Amino acid sequence: MSMTTFINLASASVLLSAIYCLVNSGLVLLYRSTGVLNFAHGQFVMLGAYVMSTLSFGTYSLRLAVAAVAVAAVSWVSYHLLIRRLSGEDEFRKVVLSFMLAVLLTQAIVLVWGTDSRQVATSTDATFALGDAQVRWSVIVSAVTATAVAMGLTWFLARTITGLRMRALAANEELAAYGGTKVHRLAGLAWAIAGAGAALAGVMYAETTTVSLALSDILLVAFPAAVLGGLHSLPGSILGSVILATLLTFCGYFFGGEWVNVIAYVVLLAVLVVRPFGLLGSPSAQRL
Repeated sequence: MSMTTFINLASASVLLSAIYCLVNSGLVLLYRSTGVLNFAHGQFVMLGAYVMSTLSFGTYSLRLAVAAVAVAAVSWVSYHLLIRRLSGEDEFRKVVLSFMLAVLLTQAIVLVWGTDSRQVATSTDATFALGDAQVRWSVIVSAVTATAVAMGLTWFLARTITGLRMRALAANEELAAYGGTKVHRLAGLAWAIAGAGAALAGVMYAETTTVSLALSDILLVAFPAAVLGGLHSLPGSILGSVILATLLTFCGYFFGGEWVNVIAYVVLLAVLVVRPFGLLGSPSAQRL
């Protein structure tokens, strides 16, 4: 392998790590704050890309902000119309409802935008030289954005009153409500934040490919990274995203792209068997 090829693969790994990190940050935020494992998260990623592809006014940053707010609003409404109805119910019902939400969002996107692929403009086409390779500045911007979002959410959950109340909500929803916590207000906020992060991930991902219904499949590969890092740990989501994105990028180069999903789920199964709470997660005990 030449140095130029190595740099190109490393650049692709950084970009993929940033996308996985943004996807998983939303997953982990919802899991830590509301105890819900949202399998409609991939549809929110896809929705962000579709909204971005529709916008044509203002600067790139303005369009990105509008797309993030739009998906955050849809995510907030989805919680209050659907997930809220299962308040106090077991997690299994909420997971099943998230699958139904994924189907509804997919069909809504088809009705609004159709099934034809679309394009989104990149944030910048500028590059810089690294050896003989040309690396896009957008890769650096994506990596910095994803890290800032993940660390910001970590600080939010650990250091703010609202974040601590969200964690108490996930631990025991009924007890949190009895303690005076505005349960649905906090849960709705968590869903809105997760939706905005998903929109950012969708736009970044769409810049490397096309806007299509296949964008939601990013969740199928990003989820093993979240499990690898630990579903209770936002820093773990960063570590898991970096490890898995690097592994998949280089394995895809050496063995072919058809092995990417296989390797991702082999890693997932290995983690569930050896360390089910993830690299930076902690085991939990429940009194019976």
